[in-house]
Amino acid sequence: MKTSTRLYACLKLLTMLHIVEQLIFGMQDLHELQHLMAVYENHFGDTNGSLAVLLAIAAGLAALVIRCILKGGGARFAAMFILGLPTIGELHHLFETVQTSHYSPGAVTALPSVICGVLFLRALVKEYRPSKTVRVNPARGSLVREIMALRITAG
Repeated sequence: MKTSTRLYACLKLLTMLHIVEQLIFGMQDLHELQHLMAVYENHFGDTNGSLAVLLAIAAGLAALVIRCILKGGGARFAAMFILGLPTIGELHHLFETVQTSHYSPGAVTALPSVICGVLFLRALVKEYRPSKTVRVNPARGSLVREIMALRITAG
């Protein structure tokens, strides 16, 4: 198993723990998300229609990401890199804790999440960095084959 795959699994576990921590101790992000959803729904005027469009967009993006991961190569790299970026954004919990001088919900799991996210992105870039290839001169290869053939016939 690749290092990036193991780290991605660790990130998903930390994400679940992060959500549980916020559910237990208070979720400031939920209030901000509810405000954004209210603005989004007011833009459409119809709650059901706006949710249907949002669901269609989310399902389409999820299908695209899964296809990119299964395709492999550069598409997998791009999809996994985009999925790993939000973990760095969890630094805002640490900034809030320092700014208010007291615990901010999500701060405990934010630090390991950010560290794991950085390690994940680093491993991903390392895996997809072009490796140096050694080229064999075709003329030299045929010369080696001829020498080996001479040894076999002579011996």
